[in-house]
Amino acid sequence: MRPRLVAALLAAAALPLGPGCAHAARVPIVYGYPFADRCPGAGIADVVDRFHMYACNCTSYVAWALAANGQRTDWFVPGAMDAWNWPNVARLSGLHVDRKPTVGAVVVWPRLARPFGHVAYVTGVPAAGTIAVAEYNLPGPDGRRTYAFDTRALVPIVGAVFIHVPRARVSA
Repeated sequence: MRPRLVAALLAAAALPLGPGCAHAARVPIVYGYPFADRCPGAGIADVVDRFHMYACNCTSYVAWALAANGQRTDWFVPGAMDAWNWPNVARLSGLHVDRKPTVGAVVVWPRLARPFGHVAYVTGVPAAGTIAVAEYNLPGPDGRRTYAFDTRALVPIVGAVFIHVPRARVSA
């Protein structure tokens, strides 16, 4: 994707989250996931992205969103990044993991979409006990994979774990 287009999308996405979100910090919702035009084919065909994750899955999207927002991705372990395992890998890499949501964190629901779990990117904390997220491939109510980008607001944090990923170091 062209840098100017990415910058425009990021700037446009950095809008308030809406009524009732006055205290929520804002983070750009990252649009432009590079595999979107190939989904669901990429997910079904098991195409692997540059982070060594299956394209069109939640893990691939969140890895891409972290990179697009200038956050570290050097902690990923190829072959160990099913969503349920992200907190374990993060802890082993020295990242802070807890149950307190913050904007820019990765939210993990280890028991959703068993056996894989689900991850999303936290874009806001609009009210106590809820978050706003950007995500890919949220399992449908019947467990089917959707292979689609989505944003949700007022998502309950019950059963969620948060990985606080720092900014990537810029080498001189």
